[in-house]
Amino acid sequence: MLLIMYLGIILSWAVSYSLGSQKFSSTPKYIEVNPGSEAILECKVLNKGGACIWQKDRKPIGIYPGKYEWVTDNERGDCSLKILNARLDLDDGSWECQVTASKFDALDMLSSDPAQVTVRVAPTTLHMELNSTLVLPRMNLTIQSGVQSKIKCISRFGNPPPKIRWFIGDRELFRTNQTDAPEVGASKKWSSSSILEHRFGRDDHGKKLRCVAMHEAYENGEKEVATGMNVHYIPTVTLVDTPVGDLEEGTLSATMRCVADANPPATIVWKKAGSTETLAIQETLTLKPLSRRISGSYTCEARNIMGISAPKTVEIEVKYAPTSVTIEGASNNQLLTSVGGSVRLECKADGNPFPNFKWIHKAIRGAGDIIVRAEGRFFVLSNVSYEDQGEYICIASNTINGGDRVGESQPVNIRVLGPPKALNLVASQTVLVERGQDATLFGAFCSDPIPQTTMWEINEADTLEAGTGKGRFVAEPLSTMKKPSCYEARLKIQRVELSDARIFRLVVENEKGSDVVDVTLKVTEPVSMAAVIGVIIACIIFLVVVSLCLLYAFKSEGCCTNDEKGDSKTALDIESAKSEYSKSNGKVSSTSSHSSIKSGGGDLRFNDLQLPRASNNGSMRTRGHRNIHGLPSVTPIPSPKSDVISITSSHSSTKDRVDLV
Repeated sequence: MLLIMYLGIILSWAVSYSLGSQKFSSTPKYIEVNPGSEAILECKVLNKGGACIWQKDRKPIGIYPGKYEWVTDNERGDCSLKILNARLDLDDGSWECQVTASKFDALDMLSSDPAQVTVRVAPTTLHMELNSTLVLPRMNLTIQSGVQSKIKCISRFGNPPPKIRWFIGDRELFRTNQTDAPEVGASKKWSSSSILEHRFGRDDHGKKLRCVAMHEAYENGEKEVATGMNVHYIPTVTLVDTPVGDLEEGTLSATMRCVADANPPATIVWKKAGSTETLAIQETLTLKPLSRRISGSYTCEARNIMGISAPKTVEIEVKYAPTSVTIEGASNNQLLTSVGGSVRLECKADGNPFPNFKWIHKAIRGAGDIIVRAEGRFFVLSNVSYEDQGEYICIASNTINGGDRVGESQPVNIRVLGPPKALNLVASQTVLVERGQDATLFGAFCSDPIPQTTMWEINEADTLEAGTGKGRFVAEPLSTMKKPSCYEARLKIQRVELSDARIFRLVVENEKGSDVVDVTLKVTEPVSMAAVIGVIIACIIFLVVVSLCLLYAFKSEGCCTNDEKGDSKTALDIESAKSEYSKSNGKVSSTSSHSSIKSGGGDLRFNDLQLPRASNNGSMRTRGHRNIHGLPSVTPIPSPKSDVISITSSHSSTKDRVDLV
């Protein structure tokens, strides 16, 4: 019994102890509240047996209706406190929820961790500073491109401290460092400073740099201060207008324009490569008039306080027609050479683009004919002949803006010295003349120096010098040809006789040698009038015969057409004859002036009679047909008077006649 009593006491004590132990089920947390608003500090206790007490900043706070009130009946374990009409000076601080011991001798008193109650106060000032200098509103922030800049944004008199963020345009910058400190002389308010470290570039110029303070006490939750970015950077230049097409010497002008991107604005300077002279201090450079001496490289560069840009270069190439065309290799535009020798000339010219060259030859004095002898700077003649002498001109040409530009040299005269040389076209010739007519024989040759001797060999014994005559033979004086140093000699023979037919030789000689020209004279008898009349009559007869033949051919064509119309009737008559033959046991005798049919072994062989037709060329021929069993052979007998073939059977007394029309 005693044991049972002790066990009951112990169990009762354990239950009592377990039911009387109190503890927090929730404790107050950090909260923010706007001025004039209410806030609830939550605090709930399990097995609450003691009294609820609140402390702020380690000092007890009483319950005052309209300011500090219980949220519910705290006897049920809810010690939550409602703060009404929050004020920074009264309510901002560190709050603790405490519960006294459930009994005087119990050790279950409770005290929560401090919970901060912050009464929000919007910061009253927000501004930026650069190098400790205040950046005023609507003032641009001037910084240098590529240089590390430190810009400070300061927020003051706010609670709690705001979160400060940086933006350039709409792009957020993250290299920032924010520090918060209590305001001096302003209890429970904070001063916040955020430092931005950043290298700005030319792309940031003209954009807005924004410092944004994020705070719940602001009307929209945030407030910003912004400034324009005035970023100084080194200039860059761009060529926007340059000459197009070929620039030809003598035209008006060429204009180039250079544009700089710079801050602050830059000064543009134009120079020519290789020269220190400044041509212009402006965007546009105009070159006039255009001449070959202004060709070259032109540069523009821009300068400002940040430095000098990289230069931009434009090439100016003035093109011009060939000038100063000269020929080298001849003295005073004269060149003396010998037959069989060689010549080498060189053409020089100034032009842009570099010219092409060709050589023309004016071989005939006073003539407009021009012969292109060669192309290229050099002109070479080998094995020179008299044909090569004359004037030579070098033509230099190039192309500018699609058009040809041409320049030419002074002519160089090439003179060829040597023995006489007969011209190829007349070195040997034949002259045909009728007896009794006058004949003129001529020989052409070139000679420099002029011939000392020019004579015609009349026969083996007689010769005539040019400018002399003998009887019917007259040697005319030499005449000058259009080709330089070339001459023509003429021999006239009056009333040519048959005995004059022979070879006449022209002999030419100068101090360097000689040459000959052979001219053959052929003499014919004149044609008599009787022969002419005979030829005419023969032609007339020939024409008459040809006409008659043609007329006959046309008539024959008409006859053949009529014969073809009777072919079908003839075939019917032959079939009738075959039928009669069958009736008389196959014995047929036929008589006709055109054909006869004979029985031979019971077979009949029939040959067609072919009359003249256009398709047969007017001829008559026979065409063999295949054997027809049971018919006698028929042999056509031509008759000019009859178009009828009679067929008579040898086995019948009756004469069967088949008319073939």
